[in-house]
Order: sequence, then C-alpha cells, then structure tokens
Amino acid sequence: MSAADLKLASPVQQRAFAYWQSKLDGRSMPSRKDIEPTEIPELLANIVLVDVSHDPLDFRYRLIGTAIVERIAFDYTGKRFVELDHQQPGSRVWETALRICNEREPIISDIPYVGPDQWVRGYRDLYLPLSDDGEQVNMIMGVVEFLDP
Repeated sequence: MSAADLKLASPVQQRAFAYWQSKLDGRSMPSRKDIEPTEIPELLANIVLVDVSHDPLDFRYRLIGTAIVERIAFDYTGKRFVELDHQQPGSRVWETALRICNEREPIISDIPYVGPDQWVRGYRDLYLPLSDDGEQVNMIMGVVEFLDP
C-alpha cells in the first residue's frame, strides 16, 4: 500500500506512514519494539497506542498523546473500549479497530469528532497496525490531527 492509495492529507500523516513503512523490514507490519519514540518526536503529541486483546476481543488505550488529551478533555489511558459507552462493540470506533485487525493494513478513519472543543471542525486520523508475529495485530498506532477553522 502506498501513501497515494491512502490519500494522506497532511505532512503529519505522510511522515507517520513513511516512518511505519521504514520499519517493515520485509514484513507486512512492524512490531511495537520497532517503534522508537526518539525517532519521531514531532509526532508524539498526536499519537495513540491501542493494545489489542484477542480472547476475548477488546482494545485498551496504552498511550494518548498530549495534543489529543487536550482536545478531548479526558485521558482514556488504561481504559478498555468495552468500558466506554461510545466505543463498545458496534460503535464506529470499535468497528474501525476491528477493521484494522482484519485487514492488517493502514487505514484512514472517518469517525466524526464529538468532543467538547467547539472550535474543532473535525479531525484526520491514520491508523497503523503493529504485530509481534507478523500475522496478528496486537497493537494499533494512530496519528490524530484536529482541524481548526
């Protein structure tokens, strides 16, 4: 998959995707241990890391960047999707995470912004699968940018 296939809309998304691709090393997905925060300091405030549990299926926020927490006015770090009413099975957030696990490829999400910041006109988000074994997604790395007027 290429950046053109994804229709990456911003330099932040392009940088994140290029970094993810640089870590593939012949695999379909890099692992979490391949991601070195010191190599991408300009992205850290916009990154979300989500752990994937497969038995039973659930997702847990491992890390949420400061720019994201600032805009959503809540830090979901440590929370599982099933604990959050708006992210349980059947929600768009859950279905997006499930899609990443099934397709095992980067995706651009279209989940609408519903947070408290009245100035946000939407956001762009890119989700990148990570895998320890190269087969099953065990973590999702997201890059979220908020669109202001």
